[in-house]
Amino acid sequence: MNTKNPNPTNQQQSDKGSAPNQPSGRQTLKVTESDTALEHGSGTLRVFATPAMVALMEKAAWKSVEPRLEKGQTTVGTAIDIKHIKATPMGDTVEANAELVSTEGRKLSFKLEAFDSKGKIGFGTHTRYVVDEKSFLDSMK
Repeated sequence: MNTKNPNPTNQQQSDKGSAPNQPSGRQTLKVTESDTALEHGSGTLRVFATPAMVALMEKAAWKSVEPRLEKGQTTVGTAIDIKHIKATPMGDTVEANAELVSTEGRKLSFKLEAFDSKGKIGFGTHTRYVVDEKSFLDSMK
């Protein structure tokens, strides 16, 4: 990707809807003690934590576009709206899916879903922006 065409799909940019060949990503995780609400401090139960699900979904999103970025570029998350609708026990496997549904300049919008062995456990949307790594880090000095 370059600054004149930050669309990581090299497709025509779209304000809504999914264009053909839009990137999608998938990440999986076997739920262990370190992934539980008790360990994350988000609750008292040894079930898959909402923060762990959100992190897995976000990883699926950024990894889906990473191969299409130019050297020195990365993406940063700026918004996430997630519903965690079912509990998942330790030992089960969770799969997070991210689909790039639209781009506006450097803005990337994703549809997210998560599933365990019994079905859908979460869904939502996520926004990321393409940035130049060095410029981004330098702006914080």
